[in-house]
Amino acid sequence: MKDLLNTSAALDDLLMDEDVLTNGRWIRPDPDRDLRILTKPLGDDYTDMQARLQRKAAQGFGGDTSRLPAAQKRQINAKCLIKHALVNVENCVIGGQELDFDAFCALIQEPRGQKLLGLAFIAANMATDADADELKEAEGN
Repeated sequence: MKDLLNTSAALDDLLMDEDVLTNGRWIRPDPDRDLRILTKPLGDDYTDMQARLQRKAAQGFGGDTSRLPAAQKRQINAKCLIKHALVNVENCVIGGQELDFDAFCALIQEPRGQKLLGLAFIAANMATDADADELKEAEGN
């Protein structure tokens, strides 16, 4: 058997870090801000819940999920993100007060928290796509 451990044929970089899948990773989604989000990658559980909730919500639209209003899709996506990806938050200061994780989760489900929800999705996508070097940079190290 050929030793390919240190060749360009190795595909190790395509594997997800099991620790990230289980415990999540601290990500700084905006390098200009101190906000850090502990998140797991967006996985099958997220996608399955999203599809299930969209199908249920679309019953009033003849089952056509493409007819769901954007605000309703955003609510569904936020619920799925909170349930299956987000773990914790640090340095989320609003109005001079640092929000805890529960307050952050409540805020990203409100219309005024849309930009924070966007950063939470950026963090989850970074945890999904990043390799080890990118994760170190995203963690702010």
